[in-house]
Amino acid sequence: MNVINASITKMEEIEIFGIPALYTPHKVSRQTVHLGMYCYELQAAPEDWGQPRRLMNEVDEGFYGTVLTPVPVEGAEGAGLVIGPEDFKAELGIGSYTPAEFEDKYLSPHYDPLRLEQIYGKAD
Repeated sequence: MNVINASITKMEEIEIFGIPALYTPHKVSRQTVHLGMYCYELQAAPEDWGQPRRLMNEVDEGFYGTVLTPVPVEGAEGAGLVIGPEDFKAELGIGSYTPAEFEDKYLSPHYDPLRLEQIYGKAD
């Protein structure tokens, strides 16, 4: 299984439990998670490996992907949070961002997507 460097990898913007987040189908090296971001793993549903079933701190079996959020998600520790059909919204077509770009988008009062394109290149 690939383990990626989260600080330099562009990830798909999604929404989980109403929170804007970044998603990758890969495991993330926790040492590379951008300061201020929270790292969670998704566990696949045993009956449908194509759907995430739980949001957890760390998944041992049935790894589906990794999610980075700008705020902590209550209940993700231990057995994790069960993900319902409306709780995980992917493929929104919003774009792909590095954590620094994502943070700039949501936390900077001076966010300007055109400036981001000039600095980082066009979002994938």
